Amino acid sequence: MRQEENPPPRRLGSATRRIVVRFAEVVCPPQVRTGGLAGQVLAEFESLLDVVPPAVRSSARAGLVAFDQGARLYPAARGRRFVHLGDDAADAYYRAVLARRGAGLALQRVKGLVVMCYYELPEVKEQLGYRPDAYIAAVSQRRLKSYGAQIRAGEAAALAPGDPVPGTPRDAPDGQP
Repeated sequence: MRQEENPPPRRLGSATRRIVVRFAEVVCPPQVRTGGLAGQVLAEFESLLDVVPPAVRSSARAGLVAFDQGARLYPAARGRRFVHLGDDAADAYYRAVLARRGAGLALQRVKGLVVMCYYELPEVKEQLGYRPDAYIAAVSQRRLKSYGAQIRAGEAAALAPGDPVPGTPRDAPDGQP
């Protein structure tokens, strides 16, 4: 049985997607809800999960589901899941879990991923005035002026046909290091 080179991305299930959206509404700035950015944060989060190691992906998913279901045990939730809590109750539950040692640390990490996805949105970058292209171009020009000769020499050496650099594994017999 042949395994695919690039398997298709495994998107979140509908229940987990609702958890991510509700979580983003609680942990991100209010523009997620008022500006209708929750769907875009979700899409960015799914894209992020596509490229992280499988252990991180499954931990984030499991953590979000446990967080959602754990709300049923929170007295103010009255047996409801996180996704079904009102804004104040959802925020209070989030803060209560955040205050716990083990669960709070895991929740902080998931929050960091979701908030990072929010700040990666083009609309948010524009709103913040984050336009790094001019800075990157200026630094590139400055570095080319200072180190241009070394950069070109390194590129030429790396791309030149012939013997590999001594000491690389390709020098060993039968490809052995």
